[in-house]
Amino acid sequence: MKDIGELPKNVHDRLEYLEFMLRFRGWASRADLTERFGLGEAAATRDIRLYREHAAQNLSLNQKTKKYEINEETFEPLFPFSIKSALSKLRTSKIADALGLSDFDGIMSPPRLVYPDVEVLSAVTRAISSSMAIRVNYKAVKSGQSDKLLYPLALFDNGIHWYLRAFDPDKKGDAKYRVYALTRFVSAEIDHNINVSTEIKKQDHQWTRMVELELVPHPNKKHVKNPDSIIHDFNMTNGKLVITVRATVAGYWLRLWNVDCTEDHSLEGYHYQLWLKNHQTLYGVESRVIAPGLSEYHEQN
Repeated sequence: MKDIGELPKNVHDRLEYLEFMLRFRGWASRADLTERFGLGEAAATRDIRLYREHAAQNLSLNQKTKKYEINEETFEPLFPFSIKSALSKLRTSKIADALGLSDFDGIMSPPRLVYPDVEVLSAVTRAISSSMAIRVNYKAVKSGQSDKLLYPLALFDNGIHWYLRAFDPDKKGDAKYRVYALTRFVSAEIDHNINVSTEIKKQDHQWTRMVELELVPHPNKKHVKNPDSIIHDFNMTNGKLVITVRATVAGYWLRLWNVDCTEDHSLEGYHYQLWLKNHQTLYGVESRVIAPGLSEYHEQN
């Protein structure tokens, strides 16, 4: 009998799906394979037999329903599913439907308010991949619409916008390295005559700098009466959650997570359940200007 890892990819994928349905729905059947992969019933039966050869203890056939049900006491997964992978699958409409789940049953996710233009995005990613500059027409919130020459370096997503980290040769000093929302690009075209040097990428100190964030339950007892609940909620170790991020994105992440970044944890509101204990870590961090409690210290660029 072949090891699971030695099976052809198409067979591997089918068995993995079979186990996913078994594990997350509680049962699986030939119909799962025939409907998902377009198999005939004989082929689906062979796949189930193969799965049982590898993990007979995981399932039992219910003769009345003709469904294979999970043996909860002896189940040991053949395929390791990370929580990220599992949640990603649950958000897939076809899988959610197969599991008997609907939007009203708790698979709702917040909709994206906006997406970048696919032509803009593809031009930007090609430029980054080939280390080329781009010429763009951009609509800034403060200065309005203008043409720019940019050296694209990297992309990141803050949950609402996709952003481009880029070098602007027309700016001065550290201001040459800036962040641009992709949805504000009217157009983007690669300039094949200008190469982006490795040195320019290396000199983006905000991007290369890694910042350690120590998140703890908010000390405000009025809003966080039971900090142990927060410790459990965020799977903290020794009462804190330590995350390392790039300086460029630190402020964006802290705002997304509603982390009180004030030195005296003075922000009020039930949505501030976390406090940045090592607030000094944001010293010299460009994106600190959008971190909760710090945006008032600087005029945002």
